[in-house]
Amino acid sequence: MEQTIVSVGKYKFQITDNILLLREQIYSRNFKIGGAYTECFNVSITYNDNEPISAYIPYIVYDPDCSIDIPLDRGQGSIIMIKTLLRHIHKKLPTLTEVKFEDKSNIECATDYEIQTKSSRNKKKGTHVYPIPLYYFSIAFNGETWYEKHLNAKQKNVNKHSKYREKIKYLLYSEEVKTKTSFLQFLEISQPPLSIVDELENYYKKSSTFSEFFQSMPKKDRCRLVRDWISIFMSYHLNDVFENSDWIIDLPITLHGGNKKTRKYYCPKGFNTYNKSYRDFGIDITNM
Repeated sequence: MEQTIVSVGKYKFQITDNILLLREQIYSRNFKIGGAYTECFNVSITYNDNEPISAYIPYIVYDPDCSIDIPLDRGQGSIIMIKTLLRHIHKKLPTLTEVKFEDKSNIECATDYEIQTKSSRNKKKGTHVYPIPLYYFSIAFNGETWYEKHLNAKQKNVNKHSKYREKIKYLLYSEEVKTKTSFLQFLEISQPPLSIVDELENYYKKSSTFSEFFQSMPKKDRCRLVRDWISIFMSYHLNDVFENSDWIIDLPITLHGGNKKTRKYYCPKGFNTYNKSYRDFGIDITNM
């Protein structure tokens, strides 16, 4: 096992390289990065005849102690940590050209509530939490997933990914598809709760594209307005061109920058995203 300390900007990370030998040959290899909390981001390497043949991300975990000395923030700090390990791996194993992963990121849309209890005049306060796929939410409001934006990720199937990007362009930005879809048809497809139908209709009738429809929703209301139906809507339109189980990140990767977009990436303030492959991770990407 080899340990390396790497400094990137204000952050300092510890990278652990653990090699498993079987009959004097490398059977597998595992890289992980962290700080006081050492297992924040993990990449497993598969070998054949002592040669690396594939790399896979089993989990990502967020914790302020993922960085040494200075606490890791949930925004750019987490992205820097991920990219730092991927760059380190490519330096060690330059023949690897991609890392596979499964996008299981979710976003927690929370709503506060008050109820009158029978035994007291006071109202009981609480919060309902609605986890929804971040990739669908992000596609709706940003035109791409979180991993596409920050890590230039893509589906392994090149042809499928190309069709997916074309479908997104048509679905979100074409007036034709919006015009062809009456509000009644939208309701039949999406099946939103009756309690928000009037609100949705107001935004729907004022927009000429689905992108305008999503963008017209006030940011403070977006989670509440889409959480119950965004997965149904996106799955209906993208089921033949999109899946979350077969994605890759190309190596080498640059430390700074992702896809170049003029519109600011949006995610609701105060909500966490997490990937539940084997462990949870949270990244607050509010202002990114």
